[in-house]
Amino acid sequence: MKTNTIGALSTLCLAGATALGAPHDLQYINILGSGELIMMSNTGDEPISLDGWRFCTQNSTSGPIMSHPHALDGIAVAPHSSFVIRYNNNALPGFPTHHNASDIGPLAPFELDAYAISLFAPDAQGDVDFADATLMTDHVQWKRNLVDDSFAAQCSSVAMDAGLWVEASEWIYVRMDTYLVELTDRDNGQLHSPDDYNVIFECRADLTDDGVLDFFDVSAFLAAFVAMDPAADASQDGNFTFFDVSIFLQQFAAGCP
Repeated sequence: MKTNTIGALSTLCLAGATALGAPHDLQYINILGSGELIMMSNTGDEPISLDGWRFCTQNSTSGPIMSHPHALDGIAVAPHSSFVIRYNNNALPGFPTHHNASDIGPLAPFELDAYAISLFAPDAQGDVDFADATLMTDHVQWKRNLVDDSFAAQCSSVAMDAGLWVEASEWIYVRMDTYLVELTDRDNGQLHSPDDYNVIFECRADLTDDGVLDFFDVSAFLAAFVAMDPAADASQDGNFTFFDVSIFLQQFAAGCP
Protein backbone atom coordinates (compact mmCIF):
# COMPACT_ATOMS: atom_id res chain seq x y z
CA MET A 1 0.00 0.00 0.00
CA LYS A 2 1.14 3.57 -0.51
CA THR A 3 3.31 4.85 2.26
CA ASN A 4 2.64 7.81 4.55
CA THR A 5 5.83 9.36 3.17
CA ILE A 6 4.53 9.46 -0.39
CA GLY A 7 1.16 10.71 0.80
CA ALA A 8 2.82 13.48 2.79
CA LEU A 9 5.00 14.53 -0.12
CA SER A 10 2.00 14.59 -2.42
CA THR A 11 -0.08 16.77 -0.13
CA LEU A 12 2.65 19.37 0.37
CA CYS A 13 1.47 21.12 -2.77
CA LEU A 14 -1.81 21.93 -0.99
CA ALA A 15 -0.10 23.79 1.82
CA GLY A 16 -1.21 27.39 1.93
CA ALA A 17 -3.58 26.92 -0.99
CA THR A 18 -6.76 28.99 -0.83
CA ALA A 19 -8.52 27.27 -3.72
CA LEU A 20 -8.63 23.93 -5.47
CA GLY A 21 -8.43 23.41 -9.20
CA ALA A 22 -11.40 22.40 -11.35
CA PRO A 23 -11.70 18.59 -11.61
CA HIS A 24 -11.64 18.70 -15.42
CA ASP A 25 -8.20 20.33 -15.31
CA LEU A 26 -6.74 16.85 -14.69
CA GLN A 27 -6.41 15.16 -18.09
CA TYR A 28 -4.86 12.03 -19.57
CA ILE A 29 -2.00 13.23 -21.78
CA ASN A 30 0.39 10.29 -22.35
CA ILE A 31 0.15 6.51 -22.53
CA LEU A 32 3.51 4.76 -22.76
CA GLY A 33 2.86 1.33 -24.25
CA SER A 34 6.30 -0.19 -23.78
CA GLY A 35 6.52 1.00 -20.17
CA GLU A 36 2.88 0.30 -19.26
CA LEU A 37 2.50 3.81 -17.93
CA ILE A 38 -0.33 6.37 -18.01
CA MET A 39 0.34 10.03 -17.28
CA MET A 40 -2.20 12.65 -16.30
CA SER A 41 -1.49 16.36 -16.00
CA ASN A 42 -3.07 19.16 -13.99
CA THR A 43 -3.55 21.73 -16.75
CA GLY A 44 -4.84 24.38 -14.36
CA ASP A 45 -3.27 26.93 -12.05
CA GLU A 46 -4.50 25.46 -8.75
CA PRO A 47 -3.73 22.17 -6.99
CA ILE A 48 -6.22 19.31 -7.18
CA SER A 49 -6.87 17.07 -4.19
CA LEU A 50 -7.77 13.50 -5.14
CA ASP A 51 -9.43 12.59 -1.84
CA GLY A 52 -12.31 10.26 -2.62
CA TRP A 53 -11.59 10.13 -6.37
CA ARG A 54 -11.94 6.76 -8.11
CA PHE A 55 -10.98 5.07 -11.38
CA CYS A 56 -13.16 2.96 -13.63
CA THR A 57 -10.97 0.71 -15.79
CA GLN A 58 -11.60 -2.14 -18.19
CA ASN A 59 -9.53 -4.23 -20.59
CA SER A 60 -10.53 -6.78 -23.20
CA THR A 61 -11.13 -9.56 -20.68
CA SER A 62 -11.46 -8.02 -17.22
CA GLY A 63 -14.89 -6.45 -17.17
CA PRO A 64 -15.23 -3.06 -15.40
CA ILE A 65 -13.08 -2.62 -12.29
CA MET A 66 -13.65 0.25 -9.87
CA SER A 67 -10.83 1.42 -7.61
CA HIS A 68 -11.15 1.52 -3.83
CA PRO A 69 -13.06 4.56 -2.45
CA HIS A 70 -10.05 5.78 -0.46
CA ALA A 71 -7.17 4.62 -2.68
CA LEU A 72 -6.30 8.18 -3.73
CA ASP A 73 -6.80 9.85 -0.35
CA GLY A 74 -3.87 12.07 0.64
CA ILE A 75 -2.72 12.58 -2.95
CA ALA A 76 -2.77 15.99 -4.59
CA VAL A 77 -1.59 17.13 -8.01
CA ALA A 78 0.19 20.48 -8.17
CA PRO A 79 -0.57 22.99 -10.96
CA HIS A 80 1.03 21.96 -14.26
CA SER A 81 2.37 18.83 -12.59
CA SER A 82 1.71 15.18 -13.35
CA PHE A 83 0.10 12.10 -11.85
CA VAL A 84 1.66 8.93 -13.23
CA ILE A 85 0.28 5.40 -12.92
CA ARG A 86 2.97 2.73 -13.25
CA TYR A 87 1.32 -0.59 -14.03
CA ASN A 88 4.64 -2.41 -13.66
CA ASN A 89 4.66 -1.28 -10.02
CA ASN A 90 8.20 0.06 -10.36
CA ALA A 91 7.64 3.57 -9.00
CA LEU A 92 10.64 4.94 -7.11
CA PRO A 93 10.10 6.59 -3.68
CA GLY A 94 12.03 9.66 -4.87
CA PHE A 95 9.33 10.48 -7.43
CA PRO A 96 6.18 11.39 -5.46
CA THR A 97 4.20 12.03 -8.66
CA HIS A 98 4.63 8.37 -9.71
CA HIS A 99 2.23 5.83 -8.22
CA ASN A 100 2.12 2.05 -8.42
CA ALA A 101 -1.10 0.67 -9.88
CA SER A 102 -1.27 -1.78 -6.98
CA ASP A 103 -1.34 1.14 -4.51
CA ILE A 104 -4.16 3.13 -6.14
CA GLY A 105 -6.32 0.32 -7.48
CA PRO A 106 -7.67 -2.11 -8.03
CA LEU A 107 -7.21 -1.35 -11.73
CA ALA A 108 -7.69 -3.55 -14.78
CA PRO A 109 -4.29 -4.89 -15.91
CA PHE A 110 -2.70 -2.72 -18.57
CA GLU A 111 -2.90 -3.98 -22.13
CA LEU A 112 -2.77 -2.61 -25.68
CA ASP A 113 -5.45 -4.97 -27.03
CA ALA A 114 -8.20 -2.84 -25.47
CA TYR A 115 -8.29 -0.50 -22.51
CA ALA A 116 -10.57 2.20 -21.15
CA ILE A 117 -9.85 4.35 -18.10
CA SER A 118 -12.09 6.98 -16.54
CA LEU A 119 -11.63 9.15 -13.47
CA PHE A 120 -14.45 10.26 -11.19
CA ALA A 121 -14.56 12.96 -8.50
CA PRO A 122 -16.84 12.42 -5.48
CA ASP A 123 -20.10 14.28 -4.93
CA ALA A 124 -20.78 16.64 -2.01
CA GLN A 125 -21.30 13.65 0.27
CA GLY A 126 -17.98 12.12 -0.76
CA ASP A 127 -19.55 9.32 -2.79
CA VAL A 128 -18.98 8.25 -6.41
CA ASP A 129 -21.81 6.98 -8.61
CA PHE A 130 -20.15 5.51 -11.72
CA ALA A 131 -23.33 6.05 -13.73
CA ASP A 132 -23.37 9.80 -12.94
CA ALA A 133 -21.82 11.62 -15.89
CA THR A 134 -21.51 14.84 -13.89
CA LEU A 135 -18.89 13.18 -11.66
CA MET A 136 -16.61 11.92 -14.43
CA THR A 137 -13.60 14.19 -14.93
CA ASP A 138 -11.77 12.57 -17.86
CA HIS A 139 -11.71 9.47 -20.04
CA VAL A 140 -9.54 7.80 -22.69
CA GLN A 141 -9.83 4.49 -24.54
CA TRP A 142 -7.78 2.58 -27.09
CA LYS A 143 -7.79 -0.80 -28.83
CA ARG A 144 -6.19 -2.84 -31.58
CA ASN A 145 -7.99 -3.76 -34.78
CA LEU A 146 -7.99 -7.42 -33.75
CA VAL A 147 -10.56 -6.66 -31.04
CA ASP A 148 -14.10 -6.98 -32.32
CA ASP A 149 -15.95 -3.70 -32.86
CA SER A 150 -18.77 -4.97 -30.66
CA PHE A 151 -16.48 -4.71 -27.61
CA ALA A 152 -17.65 -1.91 -25.33
CA ALA A 153 -16.40 -0.59 -22.00
CA GLN A 154 -19.02 0.09 -19.35
CA CYS A 155 -17.86 3.62 -18.53
CA SER A 156 -17.48 4.69 -22.18
CA SER A 157 -21.13 5.61 -22.56
CA VAL A 158 -20.92 7.66 -19.36
CA ALA A 159 -17.93 9.50 -20.85
CA MET A 160 -20.02 10.34 -23.91
CA ASP A 161 -22.86 11.65 -21.72
CA ALA A 162 -20.30 13.66 -19.75
CA GLY A 163 -19.10 15.42 -22.91
CA LEU A 164 -15.61 13.96 -22.46
CA TRP A 165 -15.52 11.42 -25.31
CA VAL A 166 -17.06 11.89 -28.73
CA GLU A 167 -18.65 8.44 -29.06
CA ALA A 168 -18.53 5.25 -26.99
CA SER A 169 -17.74 3.21 -30.11
CA GLU A 170 -14.78 5.41 -31.12
CA TRP A 171 -11.34 4.13 -30.08
CA ILE A 172 -7.77 5.27 -30.49
CA TYR A 173 -6.36 2.54 -32.71
CA VAL A 174 -3.03 1.16 -31.56
CA ARG A 175 -0.77 -1.76 -32.52
CA MET A 176 1.24 -4.33 -30.59
CA ASP A 177 4.38 -2.19 -31.06
CA THR A 178 2.81 1.06 -29.83
CA TYR A 179 5.42 3.17 -28.06
CA LEU A 180 3.44 6.29 -27.16
CA VAL A 181 -0.08 7.71 -27.34
CA GLU A 182 -0.06 11.44 -26.68
CA LEU A 183 -2.79 14.05 -26.42
CA THR A 184 -2.23 16.77 -29.00
CA ASP A 185 -5.04 19.08 -27.84
CA ARG A 186 -2.96 21.72 -26.12
CA ASP A 187 -5.98 24.01 -25.70
CA ASN A 188 -7.05 21.77 -22.83
CA GLY A 189 -10.51 21.10 -24.22
CA GLN A 190 -12.72 18.64 -22.36
CA LEU A 191 -14.32 16.77 -25.29
CA HIS A 192 -11.83 14.46 -26.99
CA SER A 193 -11.85 11.95 -29.82
CA PRO A 194 -9.23 9.63 -31.32
CA ASP A 195 -8.27 12.48 -33.68
CA ASP A 196 -6.88 14.40 -30.68
CA TYR A 197 -4.15 11.80 -30.08
CA ASN A 198 -0.90 11.07 -31.87
CA VAL A 199 0.14 7.40 -31.88
CA ILE A 200 3.82 6.56 -32.24
CA PHE A 201 4.89 3.03 -33.14
CA GLU A 202 8.26 1.38 -32.51
CA CYS A 203 7.94 -0.50 -35.81
CA ARG A 204 6.03 1.87 -38.07
CA ALA A 205 6.17 -0.30 -41.20
CA ASP A 206 4.40 -3.24 -39.50
CA LEU A 207 0.99 -2.31 -40.89
CA THR A 208 -0.38 -5.83 -40.46
CA ASP A 209 0.34 -5.65 -36.71
CA ASP A 210 1.86 -9.13 -36.53
CA GLY A 211 5.39 -8.22 -35.45
CA VAL A 212 6.91 -9.26 -38.80
CA LEU A 213 7.86 -7.15 -41.83
CA ASP A 214 7.04 -8.90 -45.09
CA PHE A 215 5.17 -8.61 -48.40
CA PHE A 216 1.85 -8.32 -46.57
CA ASP A 217 2.95 -5.04 -44.98
CA VAL A 218 3.90 -3.65 -48.40
CA SER A 219 0.53 -4.74 -49.76
CA ALA A 220 -1.26 -3.15 -46.80
CA PHE A 221 0.62 0.12 -47.37
CA LEU A 222 -0.25 0.21 -51.06
CA ALA A 223 -3.92 -0.47 -50.35
CA ALA A 224 -3.99 2.27 -47.70
CA PHE A 225 -2.16 4.69 -50.01
CA VAL A 226 -4.68 4.17 -52.83
CA ALA A 227 -7.55 4.62 -50.38
CA MET A 228 -5.84 7.70 -48.86
CA ASP A 229 -6.06 6.02 -45.48
CA PRO A 230 -4.12 7.84 -42.69
CA ALA A 231 -2.17 4.61 -42.14
CA ALA A 232 -0.27 5.40 -45.36
CA ASP A 233 0.43 9.04 -44.46
CA ALA A 234 4.00 8.27 -43.42
CA SER A 235 5.01 11.93 -43.55
CA GLN A 236 1.99 12.85 -41.38
CA ASP A 237 1.30 15.98 -43.41
CA GLY A 238 -2.22 15.07 -44.50
CA ASN A 239 -1.16 14.44 -48.11
CA PHE A 240 -0.45 11.24 -50.00
CA THR A 241 2.62 11.70 -52.16
CA PHE A 242 5.91 10.16 -53.19
CA PHE A 243 7.34 11.26 -49.86
CA ASP A 244 5.02 8.85 -48.02
CA VAL A 245 6.19 5.99 -50.24
CA SER A 246 9.82 6.93 -49.68
CA ILE A 247 9.43 7.16 -45.90
CA PHE A 248 7.60 3.84 -45.73
CA LEU A 249 10.36 2.13 -47.72
CA GLN A 250 12.95 3.57 -45.32
CA GLN A 251 10.94 2.32 -42.33
CA PHE A 252 10.56 -1.09 -43.92
CA ALA A 253 14.30 -1.32 -44.63
CA ALA A 254 15.11 -0.30 -41.04
CA GLY A 255 13.26 -3.33 -39.71
CA CYS A 256 11.77 -3.72 -36.23
CA PRO A 257 13.60 -3.24 -32.91
